[in-house]
Amino acid sequence: MKFGINLGGGDRRGQSREEGLEARLAKARLAKEMGYHSLWTGAGYLNNDFHALMLLARVAAEAPGLELGMVALLPLYHPVEAAEQISTLDVITGGKFVLAPALGWRDFQFKAFEVPKEERLSRFREVQEVMEKLWNQDRVTHQGRHFHLDDVPGAGDPIQKPSPKVYLAANLERGVVRAAKEADGWLVSSRSTLPTIRVQAPQYRDAVQKAGKPGFIAAWREAFVAGSRQQAIDTVRPQVEWLYKDRAALGHSQELPEADRIDVPFEQVLDGRFIIGSPEECIEEIHKYQEQGVEELILRSQWPGMEGDVTTNSLRLFAEKVMPHFA
Repeated sequence: MKFGINLGGGDRRGQSREEGLEARLAKARLAKEMGYHSLWTGAGYLNNDFHALMLLARVAAEAPGLELGMVALLPLYHPVEAAEQISTLDVITGGKFVLAPALGWRDFQFKAFEVPKEERLSRFREVQEVMEKLWNQDRVTHQGRHFHLDDVPGAGDPIQKPSPKVYLAANLERGVVRAAKEADGWLVSSRSTLPTIRVQAPQYRDAVQKAGKPGFIAAWREAFVAGSRQQAIDTVRPQVEWLYKDRAALGHSQELPEADRIDVPFEQVLDGRFIIGSPEECIEEIHKYQEQGVEELILRSQWPGMEGDVTTNSLRLFAEKVMPHFA
């Protein structure tokens, strides 16, 4: 089992942008020091966060050798710009970049980019198609539904061939099957509960086998380790309870299996989503993911309003007491 860290998760109240950047760089240094495998961020536009690709380029200098991953709302990208940026970051990381394309669902983001939401799947597929051409052809001509290129030079080569590694972010069965057919791995949403993973993981493995591919399952998980489960819950509850109520009000339960809805009481939010408690309790919970074939867990241990040292203490304890059991 590999372990990664979500660089985001939320800033404390009143924190400046400069302090927010330093907090993320500190997480990167901690990950390098403590033996984590990867660092991840999302590309959720218009949420007062940092531009994901630019942030990862800066993070690469703090944590050389670690895998860097990004969830990208691919329908909002132009393939030429995306191909150039992604291949550049793959070189910066020494061929250790992972792209996790997602469809996206927030109406305001599609409106802001003037991209019709009903076109998101066709744009998603076409952006992928054009990027592959730009990475692997000296001259590219493409006449598609959304993009038109007429005998243009290819983009700069990534180190990974034929393209950087791709984990498809998917919540529903059709997306899970598409991840098996079209990507190197499946990235499980932090909103997906363990019971849902138990249903979808066999579907993924079956589709991977039919596609003749090795496959890979990585999962974003909420995680916090402390001296006891009650201590961990008491520490995170104010921030987590507020966050999930806020996200539920924004419609985050859209396009999720019914069992994964987040407009539920706090105790149900924790159940099957959180790896939380003492080191021993976290180890026991992680074994449940191993049983489903999950090979990497990407941990979010900070939520809006939480002080950085609280997160740091949890991530250190996790590395010292939990990770050695899965080495």
